[in-house]
Amino acid sequence: MYKVAPFLVMVLLIWSSCSPEEDSVSFDPNLEIIFSNDSVAFDTLLSNTRSATRRLTVFNPNENAILFSEILLGKETSSDYSMVVNGKEGRRLINEEILGGDSLLILVEVNIDPRNRDIPYLVKDSIVFKWNGNSEHVKLVSWGQDGNRIENEILCNTTWTKDRPYIVSDTVLIQPNCQLFIEAGTTIFFENNAALFVQGSLVAMGDSANHITFRNARFDGIYDVVPGQWNGIYFLEGSANNRIEFSEIFNGQIGLRVGSPDDNTVPDLVVSNTQVFNMSVAGILAFTSDVEVTNSLIYNCGNYLVGNFAGGNYSYRHCTFSNDQSFFVHSEPSVQFSDNIVLSETELLTDDLSLELTNCIIWGSQDEELLINNGGGAVVVVDLTTNIIRSGDEIFGNFTSQEFNFPGFANQFLFDYSLDTLAFAQDKGTNIGVMRDIIDERRDAMPDIGAFERVDNN
Repeated sequence: MYKVAPFLVMVLLIWSSCSPEEDSVSFDPNLEIIFSNDSVAFDTLLSNTRSATRRLTVFNPNENAILFSEILLGKETSSDYSMVVNGKEGRRLINEEILGGDSLLILVEVNIDPRNRDIPYLVKDSIVFKWNGNSEHVKLVSWGQDGNRIENEILCNTTWTKDRPYIVSDTVLIQPNCQLFIEAGTTIFFENNAALFVQGSLVAMGDSANHITFRNARFDGIYDVVPGQWNGIYFLEGSANNRIEFSEIFNGQIGLRVGSPDDNTVPDLVVSNTQVFNMSVAGILAFTSDVEVTNSLIYNCGNYLVGNFAGGNYSYRHCTFSNDQSFFVHSEPSVQFSDNIVLSETELLTDDLSLELTNCIIWGSQDEELLINNGGGAVVVVDLTTNIIRSGDEIFGNFTSQEFNFPGFANQFLFDYSLDTLAFAQDKGTNIGVMRDIIDERRDAMPDIGAFERVDNN
């Protein structure tokens, strides 16, 4: 058995009877505290969706400890907010101590109950701190947005309006011979892995002042720019008469996935004045399909900006495709067309390929950004006219270069693919009757290459 010397026992007793000042609670009402922020603000949040966590730090600059008689949410049980104080969760905590010269960390989240309103609404509360007869509060502020929740629904001849956004939380299917019409200004939010499948027709008719938006459901903090947060829009076999105008599709896996082989060359999907970006796999991925795209911008996609395989009929006019300054590392061309696709080691799917690329910009970080593969042995007809293509080869009737920002983008570092004042793309296009550009600016008689027409205001 260990023995403690009498002298050591006396020292320990004396030490234990004395408390350092920072451990000694003072009830002086003049003691002040400092907050890292006078308010905690959140981005707009869909109702019934938990926010990202915000932090609030409370500092005690005094020599003595302070005992908070209460730390509570102002609305307590009716609050949309929740908090964790130094690891303790609750809407009202009592007797929380903060040592002299120390701090408390408070984590705050919000999960907004629906208010049944069409427009965003303000959601307020506060965290109240009470000590030594004092009371201070820190404001909590966010905006809520109610939506029409759609989950595992089968639609037929339905219209989605702009009054309130739609929140797709799983799979939505448009039946064969049925149409989903989406009016201008409508927003569709997709939760994780949610997708829209089209066997019938999707008609999304935005206009220059009221775009239609297909995007992820989280848009607070970094979620606003993160790819891969939802699945995509899938056009299945038999789907036809699809049209998308003045729309934005972003932060998913595949923007538009088309697999609608048929016996004619009539476009099953027509896209115009539309942007597709921040997609972890592809912007437009199509197989043996008929697709027509005009005045559209596709950028920052994982494997392909455009990947059209196993033949089909494709027309791209006045489009800008760029993986320059992409979030992703690429080793292959970002724009690819092929008359075949490998299904297995012994099986190759092939079909005839007809491709028109006119007045388009095909750009990115690779030395070669366009690949046309005719290895399937099918009939391949290609028409390339006055395009700007990142390539080291000369392509008759087109402009090729590997020079940095050869097209003349305004600021590709900020994903601004409009044209700079001295852009090479100005006035180099062929007049094919596309009279307005992606943002509805009028094109002149010598149109610019790409989706944007450079307009100088004198």
